[in-house]
Amino acid sequence: MQFNTYSSAGAHIAAEMVNAPGADASQLAALFASYQVHRPHPSTAQVAELRRWTDRLRAVFAAASLTEQATLADALLTDSDCRLRLVGHDGLPFHLHYAPVATDLAARVRALTAAGLAHVLADSDDSRLRACQRSGCTHVFVDTSRNGRRRFCGIRCANQVNVAKHRSRRRATSLP
Repeated sequence: MQFNTYSSAGAHIAAEMVNAPGADASQLAALFASYQVHRPHPSTAQVAELRRWTDRLRAVFAAASLTEQATLADALLTDSDCRLRLVGHDGLPFHLHYAPVATDLAARVRALTAAGLAHVLADSDDSRLRACQRSGCTHVFVDTSRNGRRRFCGIRCANQVNVAKHRSRRRATSLP
């Protein structure tokens, strides 16, 4: 699967929002700025609105099947009023936006994250939107690995599971 930076940025933003559900305005602004979201500073009301949206994003990652993920992502597209626009602003060349530039930040982030999840789901044969499989971990991620078989949000969780399996095997073989 080829990952287009622009089309999958929304999915990565969605994962980061889900992984930091209590993020404040400055943390969200830093996240949005890192992905070059236009006017990235949310108001207090927008932070509250985006926290509610984050619950819906988590549901897509946590869904049991690709079909369920697609159904939930499609509902996000509809509810965010996501519509492609070709825009040029701030001296940038023309590029795609999923909501008008003049729309408030929360609406633009909702459209961007919905579109990002939809792009990732549409561009692969299997779901690349995953929840970490380490027991007790609540993080989600976009699997950008070449073979699409990542099971953990990061090396730390993978190592913890693998060390626990190794120790369990050693105990089993050392028993009389």
